[in-house]
Amino acid sequence: MDFFKRYGAIGPSQQQSPSETIQRLADRVETSTLLEDKKAAVLGLKGLSREYRKETGEAALLPLLKLLKEDNDDQNLLKAILETLITLCTRDSPRGETPNVGAATSDVASQFSQTILDDGDDVISTMLELLGDADFYVRYNTVQLLGTLHLHSGEELQKRVLVSPMGVGRLVDLLSDQRDIIRNEGIQLLIAMTETNADIQKIVAFENAFDRLLGIVDEEGGVRGNIVVQDCLQLLHNLLNYNVSNQNFFRETSGVQRLPNLLITDPSQTAAGRNGLPDADADDEIEWTVQHARNMLVVLDVIRMLIQPGNTNTVSNQTAMQQCGTIPPLLQLALAYEAPSSVRSQALYAIGDIIRSHEANQNLFQRILITTAPEGDADSDAKPIPEPAIVIVIRLAVGKRPQGVAVNEYYIVRAAAAHLVQAYVGGNPDAQLALAATLTPPGDAGSASEPETHQSAGSLIVSVLLDWRETGSEDVWRVWYASMLLSTILRDHIECKEQALKITIGDIAQGEEPFPLLNELMSQARQAAQSESDARLSLAIFTLVCVWLVDFPRGVSTLLDESSNVAFLVEQINGSSGVNALVQGAAAFLFGLVYQFDLEPETPMSRENLYPILSKRVGADQLLIRVQRLRDSKEFQYAVGLASGTHSNAYGGIPIEVYFDNVFTDVFKKHYEGFRVAVRLGPGEAMANPNYAYLQGGMAGYAGSVGSNSAPGTPSLAGAASISRAASPAATLTTSTSAPGATSVYGPHPTEHMVAQSEFDALNDKLADQSSQIEALKHELEAAKSGSKIDLNDTSEQLAQEREMRARAEAESATYAAEVNVLRQELSNMQTQSLEETLADDSTGAVKLTELESQLSELKIKSEQDSSNWNTLRDELQKKLANAEKQVVKAAAAGRNTNKKKEQQQATVIESLKRDLKAKDDEISKLNLLVEELNEKVKAVDGVEELKEKIAGLEKEQEDLLVYLADQDQQSKEYRDMLRKHGEDIPLSDDDDE
Repeated sequence: MDFFKRYGAIGPSQQQSPSETIQRLADRVETSTLLEDKKAAVLGLKGLSREYRKETGEAALLPLLKLLKEDNDDQNLLKAILETLITLCTRDSPRGETPNVGAATSDVASQFSQTILDDGDDVISTMLELLGDADFYVRYNTVQLLGTLHLHSGEELQKRVLVSPMGVGRLVDLLSDQRDIIRNEGIQLLIAMTETNADIQKIVAFENAFDRLLGIVDEEGGVRGNIVVQDCLQLLHNLLNYNVSNQNFFRETSGVQRLPNLLITDPSQTAAGRNGLPDADADDEIEWTVQHARNMLVVLDVIRMLIQPGNTNTVSNQTAMQQCGTIPPLLQLALAYEAPSSVRSQALYAIGDIIRSHEANQNLFQRILITTAPEGDADSDAKPIPEPAIVIVIRLAVGKRPQGVAVNEYYIVRAAAAHLVQAYVGGNPDAQLALAATLTPPGDAGSASEPETHQSAGSLIVSVLLDWRETGSEDVWRVWYASMLLSTILRDHIECKEQALKITIGDIAQGEEPFPLLNELMSQARQAAQSESDARLSLAIFTLVCVWLVDFPRGVSTLLDESSNVAFLVEQINGSSGVNALVQGAAAFLFGLVYQFDLEPETPMSRENLYPILSKRVGADQLLIRVQRLRDSKEFQYAVGLASGTHSNAYGGIPIEVYFDNVFTDVFKKHYEGFRVAVRLGPGEAMANPNYAYLQGGMAGYAGSVGSNSAPGTPSLAGAASISRAASPAATLTTSTSAPGATSVYGPHPTEHMVAQSEFDALNDKLADQSSQIEALKHELEAAKSGSKIDLNDTSEQLAQEREMRARAEAESATYAAEVNVLRQELSNMQTQSLEETLADDSTGAVKLTELESQLSELKIKSEQDSSNWNTLRDELQKKLANAEKQVVKAAAAGRNTNKKKEQQQATVIESLKRDLKAKDDEISKLNLLVEELNEKVKAVDGVEELKEKIAGLEKEQEDLLVYLADQDQQSKEYRDMLRKHGEDIPLSDDDDE
């Protein structure tokens, strides 16, 4: 009560409530003229604000803000005002603890903070001016208050800072404050304000923030420093993240050149490797603390951020990092076995990002040698062995795990090493070939029984794959990544695949029969399936073989040398229980690739032999279902969504969905559509199909089918050699006058013309044969006419069938006539356009053009006549059919009167059939005339594309005739059967089924 008596001016018998006291103090802050009275009132409000924050804020917040803007000369008064405002804007804290500025605030605190930000006189500008005050408490409390306000409404505060002329500059000046606590608070505030605001990022960067931050890092002991170093590096990360202009400025101000020094873990070392070689076996181990690891991870994240794929500055930053010597210290960090696995993995990822798709950096990495001490006695006089860096990295990916390191922890190192190998090989076929040359079988210089340090990169990969029982039981990821790296080496490189195909297992000197590595891998997959081991082992081998055999028929032939391979794949595909669905899908995809690319002339098992297995024992639908289930699986989709080689996070842990690598998924996506079509094609269909070269992705040389320019939808000519279409019809008609060796419209290539002409003649011969067959059928029916007796009921059914057949023939005839008219119209347009362009300057051509136009007019007249004849023929057939139906009805009603009436009806029907055959014969004659006219037109125009279109039209005519003749043949057979039922002696023909 003494407190209220003192500040409330009440008598001894009166008691004032806290709200009244706070209101009286607020009034005194606003109305007092003496500085001491204002100071006393502010101190009173400061004391009450801790327990009565809501009442204090509602009554005194606005007077305090007014006092802050008007009377800011006294540091003690400013300190009291700022501390009171901080208390009002900070959430409640337990008693005895310092208020947590960075924690979540209450609604009251948020309300008071918003009131400050909404101040019309812009109190934020006043606070920014106070940052320049020399007094420690004023400056420190101002930074804390700004941080608290940013916690409540960061975007609003950032807007107010940006509109202030010196707002951002005042904040950056905090980095140069000699008082560490103010500097550190300033760093925290800048981290919060630069996290998402690109404008503030740019202003801070151009206020020389990069140099100041790196200077603080050096002062605090580099990456081995305390949390202040982490904060500085985090602020550096924020300034560069998604900000191209800041990245350019950082590179141009030599910021990239200072990054290698941050990678040095031992202060006694210089920038290791920039002027020499990194030493992978330093005697003095460095103790890694948690803070040290966090600082290093932020540095590595900054490096990777500057060289992200797809950024406009990536190539420039890659070049700058190579020139300033960033790769060697990164390698040294990656090979520091005492470093945390998370740091080592990020160092490997950073190296991969630096050399990815950058030829100069890849070549530099290829030349780096790393000196390692020989295994064995430490006191041995043996000299250290320099090894290429890529060999050491591959050893990290597939080698033995260091003792004391858990499988899950070391997994991220393997994943990062594989990423680095893929970055080195990607877009670098020479590197692929160089690694393929090191592939040696066990028993050579790279035996699996020898120490890993004595093996080449390729031999280590092969030995891990072949010794999967030991390596897989210890660490299944050794086999998985060995398969991935070999797939990376072989992918889309025929020479590497050939080199790997030469590897054989077995020592001839010891009487062992050499066995190709490819078939040995299939044998290992069989054993893995029988042993019921981790499904990743079988998948690793299956996916590797798939990548190996794509676009590589010679490899398919080698795999088919061992007949048990096909049986094993079929067994895996058809397995109903005990077989992993992913393994089934991979086996199905592999079997389909074997069938698709079995194109070698001397293959041990041709496509004709594989097709019955595919269609009967497996089933094309079953095969596609297995592959579709693989494609839709969450494990496959997870692998598709990952970047190259990224199968882990930075801080450890194995994603449970990792079953497939990015090499296999890329190959699968590329060949899936062609695979689906290829497995449904029979061996003969595949070779004759014009689209097969397109499906094979450029393998037409093996298929021996159509040219490489064929595309889906190209028409097929039965029994004819395939012809590549080099241009559209209109383009073919265009005359080339000046290009040397060019072929004009009237001078096509002799070979093409001969082939097309031979095809045209063959079609004419077929039409002649069909005409002779119709003639023979006509004679047979005439012979059957004499003395035949037809039952009226049977005749009624036959006439109904004839009516349906005639309706079909009429529809087909109308369709054919329409197609002929369209063909003539298109031919007329194309010929007219081409001939006008070609013969414009040629008087002889003008005469020829006139003749051709006359011929076209005659063709039009003939076409109209043909159309009229078709209409007449249709009317006659309809009349005949109606009359025949009437006769049948009358005969059925009257019964069987006399044999004479039956004979008359029989004669009428046979005569009608005879007339129909004659009409059809006339139609054939008209078609032959049309063919002759088109043939003459082809000779006149002599254009290859028009010839092809006419051939296609004739082929359509041939198909129509064949359909019609088949119907006539069936009808004739039925008539002969009816005549035999009535006792007529009709001799058997070849078409009769006995």
